[in-house]
Amino acid sequence: MAADPNWARWAFASVATAMKQLAVAAPIPALVEGLDERTTAYMQSPERVEIRISGPFTRRLSMEKQCDYHELAVDINLLFTSRYEINANQYDILKTVGQFHTALDSPIAMLRLGDQPGDDGSLVGCLLPRTGRNDAVRVFHFGQTDQTDRQKQVMIDARYVAYIP
Repeated sequence: MAADPNWARWAFASVATAMKQLAVAAPIPALVEGLDERTTAYMQSPERVEIRISGPFTRRLSMEKQCDYHELAVDINLLFTSRYEINANQYDILKTVGQFHTALDSPIAMLRLGDQPGDDGSLVGCLLPRTGRNDAVRVFHFGQTDQTDRQKQVMIDARYVAYIP
């Protein structure tokens, strides 16, 4: 059996929902690339996070009809921006980054989310943090990216895999 045409939508919606929930809890304004608009309020926030989701990258692991099995890989990239002229304590953004980093070390439920037939919110599978040699949840500090705007950026990169029968 080929990949399910709904997997891309369900993976994207599940990750976007999970990341937005983290942003609300943090609290930090969040934008999901390809889903949300860059409003003036968002762009002028003293701190903000941009969420990018890639995948799923699929691979069929078995060719037998009675045991059809797929591997789905999803990558999550979070770009945090903090403006120097507004935030007196530049460690504040790192506290928020730490909250996301901790959460990204855990599985993310891939649910049947949406408004299409069959989108009942049930579990498709679990997106698990990949455990390969180069698959750690990684935090990159870019520091001050623009002298004019006086802002600094930090990025978290996380990679996930799910096995779907």
